[in-house]
Amino acid sequence: MSNKKTILVVDDIPLMRTMLVKYIKTLGMKILKETCGIPAIDVLEAPNGKVALEKMKEQTVDLIFLDLMMPEMDGLTFLGVKREDPKYAQIPVIVCSALGEKDTIEKAKDLGARSYIMKPFTLRTIEENLREAMELVKG
Repeated sequence: MSNKKTILVVDDIPLMRTMLVKYIKTLGMKILKETCGIPAIDVLEAPNGKVALEKMKEQTVDLIFLDLMMPEMDGLTFLGVKREDPKYAQIPVIVCSALGEKDTIEKAKDLGARSYIMKPFTLRTIEENLREAMELVKG
C-alpha cells in the first residue's frame, strides 16, 4: 500500500482551487489517517481538463475534484476522455460545479462522476464526499 495518496483539483478559478486544496489537505490527512493509517496526501492543481490529463500522465492520481465550466477542455469533455482510457477510467471523480441543471448532473454521472457538489459548497459537504471517496482509494 502506498504511503501517500494524490488528489487532483481541476478548476479554472485560482481562488476556488486554492480553497479546495486547503480543504482537501486539511481534511484529507485527517480522513486518511483515520481510515487507513496513511499520513500523507499530495494535492495537484490544473486550470482545465487538458492540463489535468497532462498531470495524470506525469503522476499517479487517486481522486479528482472537477469543475465543469473551464476553457480549453471543459469538465464533461475531460470525463469522456478519462473514461475512454483504461489507465484512468477507474479514478473516482467528484464534480464541483455551479451548473445545477438535472441534464448536466445526469450527463456527468453517466460519464463516470462519482458525486456532484453544487457551488457554493460547505466544508462539511467537501468532507462528506472526500470521506466517501477515500474509502474507494484506500487500498
